[in-house]
Amino acid sequence: MSMKITQYLRMSDDSMVRLDMDRGVSSFKHGHVRPVSWKRDAQDVINEVLTLVRADGIGGDSFPWEEYVEAGRLRGIEVDLETMKGLPHTVLISDELTEIFEF
Repeated sequence: MSMKITQYLRMSDDSMVRLDMDRGVSSFKHGHVRPVSWKRDAQDVINEVLTLVRADGIGGDSFPWEEYVEAGRLRGIEVDLETMKGLPHTVLISDELTEIFEF
């Protein structure tokens, strides 16, 4: 299974501007059990996605905040580093993943 993580900045009018800083993850299960179940708790999946997005570099200690600020600026959004660091994260899960994870 492969999951694509697309990141956006949500504007004050609730529009979303894509940052084109996609992340992703692939997973597989071994064995002879059919059908394969990917059943997971929704909060566990959300936590995993947040960890993947936030963790960049060795040990997750070198998140590329400057790259995110620059991606916003390239799209006409003036945001400074401290503001970017303080923005909340929201995870939106597609209907397809909801079905796969059996939420």
